[in-house]
Amino acid sequence: MTVAEDRPLLPAHENDPAMALQLRKSLQTLADAAPDPSFKKMVADVLSGRTSLRDVVDSATFSSVVNPLVTGAVTELSQLSAKEKEALAAQGQRRIEDEYAASIAEAPADSDDEYFDDPPPILGTDW
Repeated sequence: MTVAEDRPLLPAHENDPAMALQLRKSLQTLADAAPDPSFKKMVADVLSGRTSLRDVVDSATFSSVVNPLVTGAVTELSQLSAKEKEALAAQGQRRIEDEYAASIAEAPADSDDEYFDDPPPILGTDW
């Protein structure tokens, strides 16, 4: 990972590297699926650290790609029962934790990267 990839995209994720990683992966997934080259470039700039996520979320380019996805997700979510929502939330949390644990396992053992030296505990585990 480069220095820019080590930094959380949002200050709220400074103490939650699993969520920071998930946000990066989610943005990359959006960029990969979006047909808009301007959006792809914008996300690449955010992920590389050339611009901040906060600087782009209000842009028309970002909104034109993300807003329809959010609207669709909210509509789908509103049709689920409370039990189904809880199950999906638990599934999502497990996925985030598993992907973060896998990223730690893939980190070079002799790395000087403090980000992976002493990871914080992952919610719901006894690590």
